Amino acid sequence: EGSYLDLPCIRSNRYEPYLAVRYCSELPPFQEGFSGYGKNKMTWAMQLRRSGYQFSQLGEAFLVHYPHLDSKSRLEWNKKPKELQKVDSTLVVDVLESKKGSNIDLLSYKRARVDALFLDYKDWLRDNVTDSSRVPMCENALNDDVRLWVHRDAENESEDSESEDNDDGNDVVEVNEELAKDTEGGAQE
Repeated sequence: EGSYLDLPCIRSNRYEPYLAVRYCSELPPFQEGFSGYGKNKMTWAMQLRRSGYQFSQLGEAFLVHYPHLDSKSRLEWNKKPKELQKVDSTLVVDVLESKKGSNIDLLSYKRARVDALFLDYKDWLRDNVTDSSRVPMCENALNDDVRLWVHRDAENESEDSESEDNDDGNDVVEVNEELAKDTEGGAQE
Protein backbone atom coordinates (compact mmCIF):
# COMPACT_ATOMS: atom_id res chain seq x y z
CA GLU A 1 0.00 0.00 0.00
CA GLY A 2 1.35 3.41 -0.96
CA SER A 3 2.02 6.13 1.54
CA TYR A 4 2.32 9.91 1.21
CA LEU A 5 5.62 11.72 1.54
CA ASP A 6 5.22 15.48 2.01
CA LEU A 7 7.60 17.51 -0.11
CA PRO A 8 9.80 19.64 2.17
CA CYS A 9 10.30 22.37 -0.45
CA ILE A 10 9.93 23.19 -4.15
CA ARG A 11 13.13 23.48 -6.19
CA SER A 12 11.78 25.44 -9.14
CA ASN A 13 8.88 27.59 -10.33
CA ARG A 14 8.91 25.32 -13.37
CA TYR A 15 7.50 22.55 -11.16
CA GLU A 16 4.73 20.82 -13.11
CA PRO A 17 3.82 17.66 -11.24
CA TYR A 18 0.99 15.40 -12.25
CA LEU A 19 -1.63 16.32 -9.69
CA ALA A 20 -4.63 14.55 -8.26
CA VAL A 21 -6.86 16.97 -6.38
CA ARG A 22 -10.34 16.76 -4.97
CA TYR A 23 -12.53 19.48 -6.46
CA CYS A 24 -13.69 22.16 -4.08
CA SER A 25 -15.08 25.63 -4.72
CA GLU A 26 -11.87 27.24 -3.39
CA LEU A 27 -9.67 25.43 -5.90
CA PRO A 28 -7.95 28.13 -8.00
CA PRO A 29 -8.85 28.06 -11.70
CA PHE A 30 -6.27 27.83 -14.44
CA GLN A 31 -5.33 31.27 -15.72
CA GLU A 32 -7.05 31.59 -19.11
CA GLY A 33 -4.20 33.63 -20.62
CA PHE A 34 -1.96 30.56 -20.52
CA SER A 35 -3.72 28.43 -23.10
CA GLY A 36 -2.21 25.90 -25.43
CA TYR A 37 1.43 25.33 -24.59
CA GLY A 38 3.52 27.32 -22.16
CA LYS A 39 3.38 27.89 -18.41
CA ASN A 40 -0.25 26.82 -17.87
CA LYS A 41 0.47 24.02 -15.40
CA MET A 42 3.41 25.72 -13.68
CA THR A 43 1.45 28.92 -12.94
CA TRP A 44 -1.35 26.82 -11.47
CA ALA A 45 1.15 24.94 -9.27
CA MET A 46 2.60 28.32 -8.16
CA GLN A 47 -0.87 29.52 -7.17
CA LEU A 48 -1.69 26.28 -5.36
CA ARG A 49 1.55 26.53 -3.38
CA ARG A 50 1.00 30.18 -2.46
CA SER A 51 -2.63 29.41 -1.51
CA GLY A 52 -1.44 26.90 1.08
CA TYR A 53 -1.91 23.57 -0.66
CA GLN A 54 0.36 20.79 0.58
CA PHE A 55 2.35 18.85 -2.01
CA SER A 56 2.93 15.16 -1.36
CA GLN A 57 4.36 12.32 -3.34
CA LEU A 58 2.45 9.05 -3.43
CA GLY A 59 4.74 6.08 -2.92
CA GLU A 60 4.38 2.79 -4.77
CA ALA A 61 2.36 4.44 -7.55
CA PHE A 62 3.51 5.01 -11.09
CA LEU A 63 2.29 7.17 -13.93
CA VAL A 64 3.41 6.90 -17.51
CA HIS A 65 3.30 9.84 -19.89
CA TYR A 66 2.86 8.45 -23.36
CA PRO A 67 4.85 10.42 -25.94
CA HIS A 68 2.79 12.18 -28.58
CA LEU A 69 3.33 14.50 -31.48
CA ASP A 70 3.79 18.18 -30.65
CA SER A 71 0.56 20.16 -30.80
CA LYS A 72 0.19 23.21 -33.06
CA SER A 73 0.59 25.35 -29.95
CA ARG A 74 3.86 23.61 -29.00
CA LEU A 75 5.20 24.00 -32.52
CA GLU A 76 4.40 27.74 -32.35
CA TRP A 77 6.16 27.93 -28.95
CA ASN A 78 9.28 26.27 -30.39
CA LYS A 79 9.76 28.90 -33.12
CA LYS A 80 12.86 31.04 -32.58
CA PRO A 81 14.58 33.83 -34.44
CA LYS A 82 17.61 32.63 -36.38
CA GLU A 83 19.87 34.46 -33.90
CA LEU A 84 18.67 32.12 -31.13
CA GLN A 85 18.55 28.81 -33.03
CA LYS A 86 21.71 27.34 -31.48
CA VAL A 87 21.83 29.29 -28.21
CA ASP A 88 21.54 27.62 -24.80
CA SER A 89 18.37 28.81 -23.03
CA THR A 90 20.36 30.35 -20.17
CA LEU A 91 22.29 32.55 -22.67
CA VAL A 92 19.28 33.91 -24.58
CA VAL A 93 19.29 37.16 -22.57
CA ASP A 94 22.94 37.78 -23.50
CA VAL A 95 22.10 37.47 -27.21
CA LEU A 96 18.97 39.62 -26.91
CA GLU A 97 20.92 42.37 -25.13
CA SER A 98 23.73 42.29 -27.69
CA LYS A 99 23.84 44.16 -30.99
CA LYS A 100 23.07 40.85 -32.70
CA GLY A 101 19.72 40.65 -30.87
CA SER A 102 18.74 44.32 -31.06
CA ASN A 103 16.71 43.87 -34.26
CA ILE A 104 14.69 40.86 -33.10
CA ASP A 105 10.95 41.52 -32.92
CA LEU A 106 10.15 39.48 -29.82
CA LEU A 107 6.42 40.20 -30.09
CA SER A 108 6.26 38.03 -33.18
CA TYR A 109 7.13 34.94 -31.08
CA LYS A 110 4.64 33.20 -28.82
CA ARG A 111 7.28 32.36 -26.23
CA ALA A 112 8.17 36.02 -25.63
CA ARG A 113 4.50 36.97 -25.32
CA VAL A 114 3.89 34.17 -22.81
CA ASP A 115 7.04 35.11 -20.87
CA ALA A 116 5.75 38.69 -20.57
CA LEU A 117 2.36 37.41 -19.44
CA PHE A 118 4.14 35.20 -16.90
CA LEU A 119 5.92 38.20 -15.38
CA ASP A 120 2.58 40.01 -15.13
CA TYR A 121 1.10 36.87 -13.57
CA LYS A 122 3.82 36.79 -10.91
CA ASP A 123 2.99 40.41 -10.02
CA TRP A 124 -0.72 39.55 -9.90
CA LEU A 125 -0.04 36.52 -7.70
CA ARG A 126 2.08 38.57 -5.29
CA ASP A 127 -0.50 41.38 -5.11
CA ASN A 128 -3.74 39.35 -5.01
CA VAL A 129 -3.13 35.98 -3.39
CA THR A 130 -2.21 36.01 0.28
CA ASP A 131 0.96 34.01 0.86
CA SER A 132 -0.23 31.01 2.86
CA SER A 133 2.52 28.71 1.57
CA ARG A 134 3.06 25.56 3.55
CA VAL A 135 5.71 24.30 1.14
CA PRO A 136 8.53 26.84 0.79
CA MET A 137 10.89 27.25 -2.13
CA CYS A 138 14.10 25.33 -1.39
CA GLU A 139 17.13 27.33 -0.29
CA ASN A 140 18.90 26.22 -3.46
CA ALA A 141 15.84 26.79 -5.69
CA LEU A 142 16.64 27.58 -9.29
CA ASN A 143 16.22 31.12 -10.60
CA ASP A 144 14.01 30.13 -13.50
CA ASP A 145 13.65 33.68 -14.72
CA VAL A 146 17.06 33.45 -16.42
CA ARG A 147 15.34 31.32 -19.07
CA LEU A 148 12.77 34.00 -19.92
CA TRP A 149 13.09 35.87 -23.20
CA VAL A 150 11.50 38.97 -21.69
CA HIS A 151 13.00 40.84 -18.77
CA ARG A 152 12.66 44.28 -17.28
CA ASP A 153 13.66 47.04 -19.62
CA ALA A 154 16.68 49.15 -18.75
CA GLU A 155 14.50 52.25 -18.26
CA ASN A 156 12.63 50.66 -15.36
CA GLU A 157 15.60 48.82 -13.87
CA SER A 158 16.50 51.45 -11.29
CA GLU A 159 12.85 51.76 -10.16
CA ASP A 160 12.43 47.99 -9.97
CA SER A 161 15.64 47.43 -8.02
CA GLU A 162 14.08 49.49 -5.23
CA SER A 163 10.95 47.27 -5.20
CA GLU A 164 10.55 44.54 -2.66
CA ASP A 165 11.28 40.94 -3.58
CA ASN A 166 8.41 38.54 -4.17
CA ASP A 167 7.93 35.34 -2.18
CA ASP A 168 10.08 33.36 -4.60
CA GLY A 169 13.14 35.54 -4.03
CA ASN A 170 13.02 36.97 -7.55
CA ASP A 171 12.90 40.71 -8.16
CA VAL A 172 9.54 42.22 -8.96
CA VAL A 173 9.46 42.94 -12.67
CA GLU A 174 7.51 45.60 -14.54
CA VAL A 175 6.39 44.39 -17.96
CA ASN A 176 5.41 46.43 -20.96
CA GLU A 177 1.65 45.79 -21.31
CA GLU A 178 1.95 45.59 -25.09
CA LEU A 179 4.05 42.43 -24.76
CA ALA A 180 1.41 40.63 -22.71
CA LYS A 181 -1.57 41.37 -24.99
CA ASP A 182 -1.75 38.35 -27.23
CA THR A 183 -0.82 34.84 -26.19
CA GLU A 184 -2.15 33.09 -29.31
CA GLY A 185 -4.23 30.53 -27.47
CA GLY A 186 -4.94 27.03 -28.53
CA ALA A 187 -6.32 23.84 -27.17
CA GLN A 188 -5.24 22.98 -23.65
CA GLU A 189 -2.60 20.26 -23.76
